[in-house]
Amino acid sequence: MSSVTSLVIPAFNEAPRMKPVLRCVTESGLFARIVLVDDGSSDETAGVASQFPVDVVRHERNRGKGAALQTGLNNLGDPDVAVFLDADLTGVTSTHLEALIRSAVDSPGIGMAVAQFIEGRWMVDMQQKWFAILNGQRALTRRFLRLLPDMSWSRFGVEVLMTRLARDLDVPVQSVLWSGISHYTKEEKFGALRGFGARLNMYRECLWAYGVYASRVAEHLTGLCEGPASHEEAVD
Repeated sequence: MSSVTSLVIPAFNEAPRMKPVLRCVTESGLFARIVLVDDGSSDETAGVASQFPVDVVRHERNRGKGAALQTGLNNLGDPDVAVFLDADLTGVTSTHLEALIRSAVDSPGIGMAVAQFIEGRWMVDMQQKWFAILNGQRALTRRFLRLLPDMSWSRFGVEVLMTRLARDLDVPVQSVLWSGISHYTKEEKFGALRGFGARLNMYRECLWAYGVYASRVAEHLTGLCEGPASHEEAVD
């Protein structure tokens, strides 16, 4: 793969679960740079990450997934492809990662490739089927990266933001099937009651991001339309 591909991993209190993901991405040879953003964890997330050849950036307080991804992008430079990957995945391999990257690189005009889990755990597969917009495993091409607004405000609604922006700008998005992949549920991480509350909060943040999207990105979209180059030129 001749394009320069870099990776951002947002992580919040993922110390017990993240080693398999870090081992996979660092041994894959697919990434020119890997940035893990510790989003104000209270556990040893940063310490675990430092055991691997990745750049660790830490938020002093939890600022949400959108801010973590934005911090990661700010530390990547200017890659041809930026990949976003969750720290709590199970079953991910370099084959999955390469398929996602190739979908973005080899498909003319594609701005973003998004993974969809199949043939894994039934509950996660069902969530993926009905709420694919929330999948965090994404490969963004440079042409789409240059169209992104600052995402720091969006928290768990960051995937909603990226998906709606691509739709509003007519940027093609491609789905990539990942077989045998899953992730730890919030109930597994925090226990049934606390985990259910965390899940409701995630959905609340997604709905909030959807509701305020238009007002939050209106000035950005206007700037794209009135700037020296249209977004069509930007994605060429």
